[in-house]
Amino acid sequence: MKNAAVGIPAIPSLMREINERRVIDTLRSNGALHAAEIARLIGLSKPTTSDILRGLVDFNLIREFEPGEGDSKRARLVYEAVSDLKVSLAIDIGTRFIRAAIGDLNLTTRAEASIPVKSFKLSDLTKVMHQAVDRVLKESGYKLKDVAAIAVGTPGVVDQKTGIVSIAGTISALDGVNLAELIRQEFGIYPTVENDINLVTVGEQSAGHGVGINNFAVLSVGSGLGSGIVLNGKLHRGHRGAAGEVFYVPFGDPHDTHRSATNPSGDRIAEITRELAKKYKKSTLVEPYSTIEILKAAKDGDELGRAVIEQEAERIALYVAAISAIVDVELVVLSGGIGRQAEFFIAPIRKLVNEILPFPPKIEISKLGDSGILVGALQIATAQACDLVFQTQTGGIPKPIDGSM
Repeated sequence: MKNAAVGIPAIPSLMREINERRVIDTLRSNGALHAAEIARLIGLSKPTTSDILRGLVDFNLIREFEPGEGDSKRARLVYEAVSDLKVSLAIDIGTRFIRAAIGDLNLTTRAEASIPVKSFKLSDLTKVMHQAVDRVLKESGYKLKDVAAIAVGTPGVVDQKTGIVSIAGTISALDGVNLAELIRQEFGIYPTVENDINLVTVGEQSAGHGVGINNFAVLSVGSGLGSGIVLNGKLHRGHRGAAGEVFYVPFGDPHDTHRSATNPSGDRIAEITRELAKKYKKSTLVEPYSTIEILKAAKDGDELGRAVIEQEAERIALYVAAISAIVDVELVVLSGGIGRQAEFFIAPIRKLVNEILPFPPKIEISKLGDSGILVGALQIATAQACDLVFQTQTGGIPKPIDGSM
């Protein structure tokens, strides 16, 4: 039957496209290489690799150049991926700041900007988003028309099918908002909208403690409490996108909606301090108790500060243990404004987790700093931008994007 052969001629073209993508990905990951190095890394013959390189040069996806005299590769042409055909935009909607970043196709951050949040009204948040984006575009030297993809981090649960946000915590103005559509209207590109802690988790997977680890979690302790989970190498969102909402684990009184006995986040640490202050009259800490001052006092040996941090360590350990008991992760990374400061009280956290669990995970402190959400957002947006650029330049088939790296 003649129709049995339908589609066969397309196979070489598909294989070539796959190999073209592998070559570009190799160059983006490793920097400039000569043809023999590329062939070795991706397992293709030198003639096939040379043919693919010529095609990618013609598509303006890579460029070739002669290394300088001081370069050990100067005897041969070197190839590198073109990084600035388009850029990606990351936006982090936080309770204190809205941050933005521009990244090129090689995942190099070209600029970051941070604008304080003074009002949680949706209209005011939108204005601050524009200010952050305008500033980061100006500092990077790009314009909005150069942006190929946008990824946005937000507190709350995100419906990946609709872009609608729910349970946004302190930014209640986002509850019920179709944030994806709002971003599209404001910036002209339909974005990927993701829970902020999920983006930190993607950042850890690509550039932090989670590199090469198939099963790990991020526990973010800051102004709020949340978790991101990677299982079998993939970001796990759950049935409704609410995986990792560990605040709702009902320790103690299930009707205590504030989780007064277990919540370690910033909105409870002042309450812990207030409750313990009666026992420590000589403390340097005074009302109103701020998280920064409490942590500093504890580091300096203040008795009240140390007592608060002792409770904080116990509370954090409970949530680490709860996550680990359910999904048996190899690693838990502590993030967030409080979690990233846990270096000086990590020992009691590890000790208690080891006492609770038969198979305790490693516990590490995130090194991504305040940019963790942007790192994850750029990872996702850049993958999409690279795919769009490849499709545009070659007319190829778009590579599926599932949002996890």
